[in-house]
Amino acid sequence: MNQPTIEILPLKKGFLRAASEATQVLVRLVSPAQPLSNQEAAPRAPLDLALVIDRSGSMGGEPLAAALESASRIVRGLRSDDRVAIVAFDSAIEVVQPLTTASDREAIVARIMEIDARGSTDLFGGWEEGVKQLAPFTRKDRIARIILLSDGQANQGVVNESEIFARVTKAAGAGITTSTVGLGHGFNESLMTGMATAGEGVANFGQTADDLDEAFEEQFAILSNSFLRQVKVSVQGGSDVQARLVGEILKNGAAHSRKLGTLPWDASLVAVVELKIGGLAKADALAAVNFEAITKDGEKVQFGPALIALPEVDLATFSVLPVDADVAALIDEAVVAEKIEAIEVLTLKQKFAEAKLAFEELLKRPGLSDWAKKKIEYLKQLLDEDAIMAAKEMRYGRGRLMSQTKESTMACYSMDVDDSVELMKASYLRRKRADGRASKPKPPQGGTTGGQTPQA
Repeated sequence: MNQPTIEILPLKKGFLRAASEATQVLVRLVSPAQPLSNQEAAPRAPLDLALVIDRSGSMGGEPLAAALESASRIVRGLRSDDRVAIVAFDSAIEVVQPLTTASDREAIVARIMEIDARGSTDLFGGWEEGVKQLAPFTRKDRIARIILLSDGQANQGVVNESEIFARVTKAAGAGITTSTVGLGHGFNESLMTGMATAGEGVANFGQTADDLDEAFEEQFAILSNSFLRQVKVSVQGGSDVQARLVGEILKNGAAHSRKLGTLPWDASLVAVVELKIGGLAKADALAAVNFEAITKDGEKVQFGPALIALPEVDLATFSVLPVDADVAALIDEAVVAEKIEAIEVLTLKQKFAEAKLAFEELLKRPGLSDWAKKKIEYLKQLLDEDAIMAAKEMRYGRGRLMSQTKESTMACYSMDVDDSVELMKASYLRRKRADGRASKPKPPQGGTTGGQTPQA
């Protein structure tokens, strides 16, 4: 296979030994350009898709309507060599359509549109049936994926999140990945994002089918252009060096590895490494970075180790070393992701005044990228409009801050974001302010929406 490259991009090209502040380095796994055949890009592998639709009573009305319309649009967009299964669940599990070729799409859509709301929510049972539909037909030359459309309010069957995540991880290891779509206003983002992470898939959310169109465009574009799947980065500090991956609040020690998802052709996945360098550290081996992944043929591959090496300098020299502005912007976004997680916790505890103050402090950070600033401003405004959805945007938006793909021809992210340029990019390369809605939400107009109004 064509080999990706590992790039090491330090904030400054030098380090201070035993400094009080950590040294930060950006690492990137960059894929090659897709080989051309007769001047056309090679087609994606065919899909085996299980659409698992929550039909429980809590999905009644707009959430179920959005799920059915979204599922129908997905089916209509499949190729004739793709296969699809439709599973509906409440307290009971129904196979609406066993796995079949997507040749008669309208017949499949007609079956989808007959699904109605009823009963409780055996979410795990519905997902498990999706696995059963795909498992006998899993092949290395096809992509097997479950897309779960639900409000995540599991109350029947297996409901323990850790147990569900473990089963989803096991299925991903067997080649059946899971993406999730959170629907409605009060869906369980913890369960839905956790399943997508465990399943090596994509987590999206919205309230209408129109909200989800761009999200599905992004997901299928990534699948269509997949170079490597299930990419994972790990870092190991050298002698007398503590290393961690930046971007999340840590409950038990340092983060030494992280799942980054799918790497498309001619793109990259990034991570930020933070190093605490002791007095005995070796400058030529401060840390080692490794990547592992799955090829489109199902082969496990590893890349690395790539050593992080920097010259040691004295304080006077270090103070005048130039900072790479683009690297600084992305490193700052990793720090912002950590802080947004803390603000999400405040929001869920209904400490809205503290959350708003934390956003205001974030906006004062020097060197914020244009995109990070727009993201923070958007979340701050949404917190005033709808605290419940703001918390969900925070949860989903952190993933985009840390696991963004980008064109390999660029040195790093630009400090500025031109909206007209973003629209011209492939969907999976765009930098969006809102993750759950295609357009900016409007403030509630009269009456109540079920949201919580922040109290100053």
